[in-house]
Amino acid sequence: MVGQAAADGMAEDPCGVPRARIALAAALLLAGCAVAPRVPQPEMNLPARYAQAPRQTLGPAPDLAHWWRGFHDPQLDALVQRALAQNLGLQAAGERLAAARALLGTPQARHLPQETLYTNQEPTPGSTASYFQIGFDAVWQLGLFGRGTSEQRLVDAGAGLAAADLAAARVALVAEVVRSYLDLRAAQQRMVLTTDMLRQQQRRERLTAVRVRQHLDTSAALAAAQAAVAAARAGAASARADAAIARQQIAVLLSASTPPPALQAAAPVPLPPLPPAALPPANLLRTRPDIQRAEAAILHAAGALGIARADLYPRLGIGWTATASARTAGGKIGRLRTIPSLGPVIDMPIFDWGLREAQVHADGHRLKAAVLDYRQTVLVAVGEVEQAWARLRAARAQAAATRAQMRAAVRTAAAAAARARLGLGDGLQAAAAADAALRARVAADDARAAEGVAYVALYKALGGAAPGQPGPAAAGAAR
Repeated sequence: MVGQAAADGMAEDPCGVPRARIALAAALLLAGCAVAPRVPQPEMNLPARYAQAPRQTLGPAPDLAHWWRGFHDPQLDALVQRALAQNLGLQAAGERLAAARALLGTPQARHLPQETLYTNQEPTPGSTASYFQIGFDAVWQLGLFGRGTSEQRLVDAGAGLAAADLAAARVALVAEVVRSYLDLRAAQQRMVLTTDMLRQQQRRERLTAVRVRQHLDTSAALAAAQAAVAAARAGAASARADAAIARQQIAVLLSASTPPPALQAAAPVPLPPLPPAALPPANLLRTRPDIQRAEAAILHAAGALGIARADLYPRLGIGWTATASARTAGGKIGRLRTIPSLGPVIDMPIFDWGLREAQVHADGHRLKAAVLDYRQTVLVAVGEVEQAWARLRAARAQAAATRAQMRAAVRTAAAAAARARLGLGDGLQAAAAADAALRARVAADDARAAEGVAYVALYKALGGAAPGQPGPAAAGAAR
């Protein structure tokens, strides 16, 4: 299938025109009719406003690069920066991106002249003599029929996919660090409050035991008090386990074997920031890593289709060879003789045409699938923002309600304690009110953490990225 002409390639037809030149001219004429397929640019008619905020007017753009700073927690800021600096998964994604970018120039180099210098020892078939050979080959493969453009699209798409994967890893890492930190602080507050609850339940148990001995209460009441103590003890143990799990999760995100010692001390749950004044237009969601990846997948599919189409046509090139040889054994040692050769290099498909046609059809369907995947990814992104916005509003309302309940429970506990000091109530009533206030505080802290997690989910849905790292774009989409 490969023809390289020196004397044979330059043979003339009866009209006096070299046959190789006729073949090369015909192939070049075909090349003018075959180009790389156009990269589809899917259009999405997305709404200007979100359904969850129909009357929303545009305000300052949300800070997608440093959104976690809205919690105003220096320890959280330091954890995020440390995770971005030393997370091994993020570093591995960066290395894959560097590897993909290292190949960006290979398609152009592939279609430059390739030179090879070689030497060997060759005996004659009858083993009567031996020759030393030294040669120089040069082949210039032409990237015709859209092959060069399609090969460039493939490497550009590879870099785009790697960049999108790196951005997605960064977004997920930041979100997981913030969420784990919120879980840790909520668990630590439960540890403190459940320890106080355990003391209150133990006090109630002692008071109930006194009442039972004085025949003022039943043994069933004492059993209930003892069960409440056991439940409070179990709650305290569960809170300690939750805090340990959250600390270890943070250590994993930091790619460390042990969590930072500073996380051992309990601290309040950071107050979630106010929701953004306005969400960015839905069209701006195209900067999300998954949408950028879907766009790069379209470019990759278009490149693969272009290669499949180019394989239907001959591969054309120009070859030049210079070979020198001299007898080294088997008779008189000869001098070095050199002969050059120049001509076209043609690789033409013949018997496997059906397979190549099938590949074209298959890659055409893959390109259509990539376009559909892109459109679906955009719609999913809009839906995720809508859902995250609704969950944040619900979590914020729930947190406000639990705070109101906590304030009411605290006032009730204070009144019960005052009545007990004045002798207008017994210790059991004061202990029960204090326990209810502690439970209300636990619920309020958990609701605050849930609001913070909903805030994290919203910015993850918006494609919040790490500082100094813009969202990836599919390189070479316009090629």
